[in-house]
Amino acid sequence: MTSPYNFQLEFTFTDNRVEDLNRRLTLLITTPVGTMPLEREFGMTQTFLDSPSEAAKAMFTAELTEKVAIYIPEIHVASVDWVAGEHGSIIPKVVITDG
Repeated sequence: MTSPYNFQLEFTFTDNRVEDLNRRLTLLITTPVGTMPLEREFGMTQTFLDSPSEAAKAMFTAELTEKVAIYIPEIHVASVDWVAGEHGSIIPKVVITDG
């Protein structure tokens, strides 16, 4: 993975909450842990960025699944698929299902 800001979200449901959930998930994924005032555990540790690709995939998926359960409990991470990006990077495609 080359950047925590390059990802795709896919929802398995449609209703008026999708826009809000998209905003909340984007904030969770792109916020480094320790930078959110009053909630220092919010966000992703981003240690996966320097890991080999298979380890990075596993670390990202595990942490995101855990953090979504804590901070956005009304939804679940159904799966994280990986898409090839430019210059050998990998891009997570996060599939979300209704809680």
